[in-house]
Amino acid sequence: MRAISLSTGFQSFLRRQPRAAWAVVWLLGLLLGGGWLVWQSMERSRNAFETDARIAHRLLSQRAVQHEAVLATLVLMQPALDVRLPAIYPQFMRMWRRVGDAAWPGDSTLSAALRVAEQGKGSPQLALADLPNARFWVVMAPAAGSGPQAAAYALEISLPLMVPWADWPYGDNPQAPAARHTAAWLEQGSARWPLHGSTSDAALHRFAFRKQLAAASQPFDVVLERDYTLGDLPWWPLAAGLVGWTLALVALASALRQRGARRRAEELLRLGQVSRLNALGELAAGLAHELNQPLTAVLASTQATVRLLADDPPDVAQAQAAMDKTVVQARRAAEVVARLRRAIERPNTGTTTPVDVAQAARDVLQLLEPECRKRAVAVQLQGPASLLGLIIEGLTNKEIGRAMAVLPGTVEMHRANLFEKLAAPSLAHLIRSLPSSST
Repeated sequence: MRAISLSTGFQSFLRRQPRAAWAVVWLLGLLLGGGWLVWQSMERSRNAFETDARIAHRLLSQRAVQHEAVLATLVLMQPALDVRLPAIYPQFMRMWRRVGDAAWPGDSTLSAALRVAEQGKGSPQLALADLPNARFWVVMAPAAGSGPQAAAYALEISLPLMVPWADWPYGDNPQAPAARHTAAWLEQGSARWPLHGSTSDAALHRFAFRKQLAAASQPFDVVLERDYTLGDLPWWPLAAGLVGWTLALVALASALRQRGARRRAEELLRLGQVSRLNALGELAAGLAHELNQPLTAVLASTQATVRLLADDPPDVAQAQAAMDKTVVQARRAAEVVARLRRAIERPNTGTTTPVDVAQAARDVLQLLEPECRKRAVAVQLQGPASLLGLIIEGLTNKEIGRAMAVLPGTVEMHRANLFEKLAAPSLAHLIRSLPSSST
């Protein structure tokens, strides 16, 4: 019921304020369609960002696992330091090897960090991370029981050289367009090393990705962010949707106007036919009035025939001549009436049915809608219940008069006319003669 009420209210608003109603529909459709296009664009951008972010994380994790594999191989094979190894792995800035109680090279901080980290024997450990300077150190000591001559190995790794730019999803260098629009960095605690790109405070939305590297010895978080800006909006689809939606509404409004105009034209045509029928009715009344002359002649001839037959002896010949004249005049009058009736009556005339006055008023208002709109006139139909419905309900003349704001005598007159038109001698006959939809 609430939906029906809202629909009726909108239709009423559409009739009273057609331009405002169409503007509301246009704006609502524009917001819904534009919102859907923007949402679809953002979802595509989000999926592309997450795919590239997962690729970047996988590439860096592969490099980190590769570092652990190199350290494990060195500890297992115990080779001397090979200066050719950085040529294969350019991210290895320096390599160290320590045997027994020898000290680690470097300053005291680095040496102490390496000494502490190698306590985790048999597995690679992070000794020190200097993210602001884009480097970190990983160390691995031989497993317990390997002997006093087993050496521990340490690697100093460069973060910029650790990035596999050849396979990097954001371009082959930090200045590539995709790299400049996507902020990426490695993070450990409060320290971070920016890889490329930056974000803006004017972004419409920001996509974010964070995941730790797959190597336990390098517990760095890979963080990526990308802004969704005005430049990422689907401007061409939005423009096409705007034009298409506007043209569709214009076509719909034009079709509705044409349909309304066609209906009004049909009603006006029917009204014109009714007017012509009324004119024919008036003409018939005039012709019927003109029939008084032959009817008067018929009456006079009939009276003359009666007198002639009453004479003694009766003048039969004169009476027969008078009756012949009467027959001629009667047939002439009947022919005129029949011809006039055939001219004005509709073929296949239906049975008499009650008329809904309120619906008739609404039909008239529909015909007058262009004129009312032109003159800015708002018409509200607030009519009482129909007379036929009140009579069927069994109300008295006084009750009907109060309901319809008329005098009881007027109600009685309309009641009599109604019973006469419907040929109903009583209320029971009236109810039985009505269609089921009216009762």
